[in-house]
Amino acid sequence: MNPRRQLDILTPVVRLRERRVEVARLEAVAARDALATAEAALAVRDRAIAAHDAALARLDAWFAEGLSGSAAMVETALARREMVVEARARDLDLREQESVAVHKAREDLDAALRVLVRAQGRFEAMSGQRDRARSALLARRDERQQQEIEELPARRATR
Repeated sequence: MNPRRQLDILTPVVRLRERRVEVARLEAVAARDALATAEAALAVRDRAIAAHDAALARLDAWFAEGLSGSAAMVETALARREMVVEARARDLDLREQESVAVHKAREDLDAALRVLVRAQGRFEAMSGQRDRARSALLARRDERQQQEIEELPARRATR
């Protein structure tokens, strides 16, 4: 196949590969953003669990001091402790779900990065073939021009 024909064939293929790289890059960015969002939600959940732990520690410390106060106050503190324990248990369950979401987001990012690397490799391969075809075409053009330059004095002499 001559270089001109090869260049004509490879140029649209290279453009297609370039678009695929851009799509893969956008998907990788979206996956990275999704991972950041999932990690942020997990961090918020961890802070909420830590706040529950701190509240439980304060209530337990108050109970350990000797239960000074009225019976209503003790009942309120026990009810408060039960609410904190339940909220902590809910947050632990949600944390597990968010942890799974982070794991899935990491897998999605890894897959998106693999697709991006593969698309980039295909683009570079096709781009290299196109560049070689372009170089061959330019080399042929240079050879023709050089040959015409070399033949020019011979043509003038025959006139």
